[in-house]
Amino acid sequence: MSEKVPCKECQALILPSTAERTSGLCMACKNGIRKNLEKSKEFYKNQRELDKTCPFRAFWRDLVSRVYDEKLGFHTLTDDEKTYYAVNCLSGEVYNGGLVQYFDNSAGEHYKYAELGLIQIGATNSLRLLREAKAQVFGSDIVPTDRELRQIATDSDAIQKSLDKLDDEFYTDTDELGDRLEKFAFEKGLVKNA
Repeated sequence: MSEKVPCKECQALILPSTAERTSGLCMACKNGIRKNLEKSKEFYKNQRELDKTCPFRAFWRDLVSRVYDEKLGFHTLTDDEKTYYAVNCLSGEVYNGGLVQYFDNSAGEHYKYAELGLIQIGATNSLRLLREAKAQVFGSDIVPTDRELRQIATDSDAIQKSLDKLDDEFYTDTDELGDRLEKFAFEKGLVKNA
């Protein structure tokens, strides 16, 4: 067996037969993915560091852990924690998959807390968009806490298209929702100044 040789760009060891076919490059460098791999490693390294130092991440992990703990759950959170959790879930779901995803996933069962939270933090545009989405999907009815009922209500191309338009406006983030949530967390003593 031949001794491996270093890639011309990244120095990873490769077979001589590979080096011959690729002008001395490993497959990751030849295909242009090595730089992306390195960027990804750096990104996740930075994320792990933030996990250790960012008080908001620590607070969020604690909330999620408590909400999904069978012995605790959402109902054991304080009102301020419910506000923070519900608005943060709304934002995360919308940015991940739109208002359809928000209503379809477990976060949608906390609609009333998200709505009250947006009022409390003064996020008027986000509140308007959430209420418009609710009206388009559920009309004047309350948003069901039952996930299956919410999924049935959103299972329509027309509903999904109308919500897509609201998503686009939500993404402009005129309320600066993240900043408002941070300010709320500081003011309520949920997170100490970093």
